[in-house]
Amino acid sequence: MNPAIEPDKPDAVGDHSRLISLFNDRRYRRIASAVMSGGAARVLSSSLTLISLPLAVRYLGAERYGVWATVVSVAVWVNLLDLGIAYSLTNVISQAYARHDRATATRGFANALAVTLGAAALTGCVFFLVWQRVNWVAVFNASPALRSEVRATVLVAAALMLAGLPLNLAGKVFAGYQELHTYNQTVALGSLCSLVGLAVGIWLRAPMPILFLLSYGCVTAVSGATLLWLVLWHKPWLRPRLQFIDRDTTIALLGTGWSFLLIHAAAIVVFSTDNIIVSHYLGAAQVTPYSITWRVVGLGAVLQALVFPALWPAYAEAQARGDVAWIRRTFSMVMRVTIALNLAWAAVIVVFGRMAIRLWAGSAAVPPSSLLIAMAVWSVIAGFATAQSCLLGALNRTRVQAIASSIAAMANLALSVFLVTRMGSLGVILGTIISYIVVLLIPQSIVVLQAVRDLTRTDLAPAQDKPTEIQPIA
Repeated sequence: MNPAIEPDKPDAVGDHSRLISLFNDRRYRRIASAVMSGGAARVLSSSLTLISLPLAVRYLGAERYGVWATVVSVAVWVNLLDLGIAYSLTNVISQAYARHDRATATRGFANALAVTLGAAALTGCVFFLVWQRVNWVAVFNASPALRSEVRATVLVAAALMLAGLPLNLAGKVFAGYQELHTYNQTVALGSLCSLVGLAVGIWLRAPMPILFLLSYGCVTAVSGATLLWLVLWHKPWLRPRLQFIDRDTTIALLGTGWSFLLIHAAAIVVFSTDNIIVSHYLGAAQVTPYSITWRVVGLGAVLQALVFPALWPAYAEAQARGDVAWIRRTFSMVMRVTIALNLAWAAVIVVFGRMAIRLWAGSAAVPPSSLLIAMAVWSVIAGFATAQSCLLGALNRTRVQAIASSIAAMANLALSVFLVTRMGSLGVILGTIISYIVVLLIPQSIVVLQAVRDLTRTDLAPAQDKPTEIQPIA
């Protein structure tokens, strides 16, 4: 290199700082783009829910809708069959994207797809054998007259969820490449198609299984089309081939995936078993006010649901580039905003929740005031914990969280079953709150503090220990 134009060390450091600043700006722009597009998709989805949910409740009635809502809650357990690989794939894609490493991204996606396809096929065969021998009416505590509808609805739901298992990997790929704005458009399309399917089913006076197929089947169809478009046109280098599947990549995915699996399983226990417990101990009709209230309270997490899927890969990409200052600054800001927004939403729910639910879904869906207050408290706790989980997941600091989540899930089940017979549906949400605070939130907060301290020490390391070569973001 010509000495006259060779940069000295201070200028090189300055160039590095300017590149870091450029990456910071681009990360925030991509997060903002994902939030805006996701916000538009969520507004559309919520608006459609405001239409579809009352339609479904009024068409099906309290008991049949209770079965419908419980089937949906149970069906999400199918997502555990990816063995945590979907979440590992997000980190793999994010790190590969930071290094412009298409080969690693392709291998990661091909192996993740192979594992999820195999798991879905094997589970489908086993489930069909079990399905024929289970008394589903007894499981859901429904009227004997609904026997055929309940059995068929369970089968349809299982088939759609198993089909969606590999298809949902498209969202993880888009997240890893920080292109959630594109994926959000397909989510909005799926929501619109779902409402159309539901409306067609109601117009045809379809029985519950056909109505379920027309509504949720449209979402599965859109997911399938999205995955095909992703690998055939949008990012053709990701097109899976047999030569990309290898034992080492699969083991690496599973090695980080086990903790995500435990965390996801615990989340499903927390978010999905309540309806089952209420249905089994209090009757299917009592699921309706509990489920509707849960969904209304959950609207307060909309902003988190928009930000965190985009923030996770941004954290992972920043870590791969050594930009720890951005991680610390962003995490601190996110925690403050999350707490403030969730407290404000909880206050709104407590004051206006019962009136809003009565106007929206009818008097059959109105919960007791005590249940509404407890769920508002839960929304604040869940928002705080989710903000922490986003950082830990991106940094692969999930071991303690996975163990604590598993214990909290078991404690939640035990407490909910114990309290539901004494306090009704209020006992179910109280079991969730108590187990979450005591068993999960305290140890998870300790791990987060340690992770932030580690990032601080890394940021304060000598300049020569930091990365000096940074590839531009494509």
